[in-house]
Amino acid sequence: MTGKHYLAVLRAPGIGVWFAVLVCQRFPVAMAPLALVFLGHAVTGSYAIGALLGGGHALAEAVAAGPLGRRFDVRPPGREAALVLAVEAAAFAALAIVATVLTAAPALAVASSGAVATVALLGLAAVGGGVSSGAHGGLRALLVRLAPAEHRVAALSLESAASTTVWTVAPALVGGLALLDARIPVLAMAALAAAGAVVGRRLRDPGQPPAVAAAGWWRASWPAMVYDGGLMFAFGAVSLALPVLLTDLGAGAGLSGPVLTAFALAGAGGGLAYGSRAWRGSPLGHAALLAGGIGLALGAAALVPALGAVVALFAVAGLLETPALTARAVALQDRLPPSQWAAGFSGMYAAAGLGYGAAGLAVAWLVDRVGAQAAIGLCVLMGTALTLGSSAAEAAGTGRQFEAPSAEM
Repeated sequence: MTGKHYLAVLRAPGIGVWFAVLVCQRFPVAMAPLALVFLGHAVTGSYAIGALLGGGHALAEAVAAGPLGRRFDVRPPGREAALVLAVEAAAFAALAIVATVLTAAPALAVASSGAVATVALLGLAAVGGGVSSGAHGGLRALLVRLAPAEHRVAALSLESAASTTVWTVAPALVGGLALLDARIPVLAMAALAAAGAVVGRRLRDPGQPPAVAAAGWWRASWPAMVYDGGLMFAFGAVSLALPVLLTDLGAGAGLSGPVLTAFALAGAGGGLAYGSRAWRGSPLGHAALLAGGIGLALGAAALVPALGAVVALFAVAGLLETPALTARAVALQDRLPPSQWAAGFSGMYAAAGLGYGAAGLAVAWLVDRVGAQAAIGLCVLMGTALTLGSSAAEAAGTGRQFEAPSAEM
């Protein structure tokens, strides 16, 4: 394998600033689920309230990502990124201030378990999640414009690997900061978003393409959205049921963290491997084949009784997941005009969040009724069916057949 594709991307004008903004935008998103749980518990004494804050943040992201992603298609991305990250920083700073007031004042501390305080905290958490949700797709669309056209797969692979790394590091960072004070991770999120807002004004835009009416982007994007939602539904079910599965295997729920870390690290490596060279076949065909492999690996992980095999199969699924998501994004880019890329990529991001959230509901209902293995198996089967079905629908709709991908010699 060769890294010439990555060198070409990294040498493109404006990529350094773009990566700085990406890190500042991704870290608050990746830190939020655990940080909000800790903050909610610190203020109210209830982990359920903390989970509610995390859920509100994620739901606001999913709902707002598509419409706010469209703004990056029609507005200068530097100014838009600076605006939304500044508002996000203000929301998280306000969240930390409200938490301080509620814990410092005895009367308010009592009220903090009530509806008014919960609504205030939830509202700020939702604003922090929703306002910058379009930046995910907006930054991805800008990356594709900044990078040389012949190296777009490498560019998107770099972005996916960077995001995976952030999601791997963020929970540990939150855990360490929360040992000092539950408000510190939220303040760190505000500081990172503020830094992104400052740097975002320096984003280089090679020129936005002529605007195209937005009405048709949904028809072109829905198969990719279903794909990402199905893939995250399968992965979410496995990851959320993993503690129960490991306990059933006699390993203890505490091993969940290392197993998921192995999954994430394998994903970063797989993403870099996928983008390091050209591969025969269409991106849509790559995505379908990789999704089938992920389904087989995750399904087998739920069925085998050996701990070592479970860890190995998780690593295999991780190795395939990042390339699958990258290939699916490339396939969607092929179908959309450039002026709709940000909206399309943001729609995929929103669908992935909804798929993961739906997995949580499904696992919560199934585990107590049929057990962890059956719950994982059913969810993986459904998620894989969605990914393959949506890919087949797109292939049929465009008149293209899947090409089995193989390495170019």
